[in-house]
Amino acid sequence: MTRPTPRARGERERTGSHWIADIARALLLTLLEAVAVTAGLYVAAIAAWDTQGGGDDPRTVVIVLLVGLLLAAVATAVVSGRAFRRRAPVTGCVQALVCAALLAGAAGIAYQSRDHLGQQTPAPSSPYRGTYGQCFSGGDSHECPGG
Repeated sequence: MTRPTPRARGERERTGSHWIADIARALLLTLLEAVAVTAGLYVAAIAAWDTQGGGDDPRTVVIVLLVGLLLAAVATAVVSGRAFRRRAPVTGCVQALVCAALLAGAAGIAYQSRDHLGQQTPAPSSPYRGTYGQCFSGGDSHECPGG
């Protein structure tokens, strides 16, 4: 039977973070993430809001917004994993919930904008049709529309 090794004088056993510090860290991280996501949504809304009619393509705005939300979800997943490894269960659980909310938001935005993402930009067409096809026969101009 093995005996545990004696600890040095003054050395404490690692038990994880204190529960008050854990809750405070969870609240602070959630507040910082809410500010970051709100700023990203604001920038995306300003990019999509175009008073002149010649701004960014809506598909580009949606794709940038989705990439931003997915990167934020990955960052919160990493923070959640690190919190669990450091024995901070409140922070880990809250960050896992924030990650799930970000993924659900990204899925909702992707679902709502599926029509914009699937559309191809139409090629510009010229209103000029030429003389071919305007007249019914090679005869007089009275057979042509408007002539």
